[in-house]
Amino acid sequence: MQPLSRRSLVLGLSVSVLCPPAKTIGADSPAARPLRVCLVSGSQDSKPYRTDDSLAALARYLEAEHKMTCTLLTWDAASAGFRGIERLLEADAAVFFVRRKTPNAHNLDVLRRFFASGRGFVALRSTSHAWENWPDFDAEVLGAKYAGAKGGNFGNVDKLTRKPHPIWAGTEAFDTKCDIYRYGPVAPDVRVLMEGENQNGVMPVAWTRVHRGARLFHLALGYAYDLEQPAFRRIVANGLRWVSEK
Repeated sequence: MQPLSRRSLVLGLSVSVLCPPAKTIGADSPAARPLRVCLVSGSQDSKPYRTDDSLAALARYLEAEHKMTCTLLTWDAASAGFRGIERLLEADAAVFFVRRKTPNAHNLDVLRRFFASGRGFVALRSTSHAWENWPDFDAEVLGAKYAGAKGGNFGNVDKLTRKPHPIWAGTEAFDTKCDIYRYGPVAPDVRVLMEGENQNGVMPVAWTRVHRGARLFHLALGYAYDLEQPAFRRIVANGLRWVSEK
């Protein structure tokens, strides 16, 4: 494990405005079809995240630098659902950045179908506590129970350590302003790739798992500050390739 100082760590993604209905950025290529990715934004209402903007910027990066075809799904509070949620079932892989949403029955059904479909996905930051009406999602799907961010650990990350994995390939060190989330014990099939240490001890920060045939990568970082950095975007791109086995 190679220690990374707090000041030397640089992750990327950014944040800005609300997108109307689901919008596809780019087009399919019938001959050599690029990886189709749905980015699911459900933390726009949280000031540190503003995910409609950050995931839109990430989508542009994935298309320009990694030749993926991206569809951004944004949350509609009036209908308690994601605009164009059905597009999720057409994707090869997905990126989720959602916080404490209560999706309507149709949306929840589509989400459950996606997570049971064997498609890979990347879950960022608050997705560990994404669904108010699916409280066991974190332990059941991600493989560890979210136990909160309280306890004086905000901004007190002393070090992050990474274990070798293709997801880190080509990424530089990054700086993060995120606090370390607390989790219960991870499932036996979870492979922890990054840990963070502060006055409360050592907690997992990133891990992989294969759940019901689907590869997943969870990274519990992603403030707007973090998400602007190239290294974070590269990590997400690498994560998408890994979960899609591309």
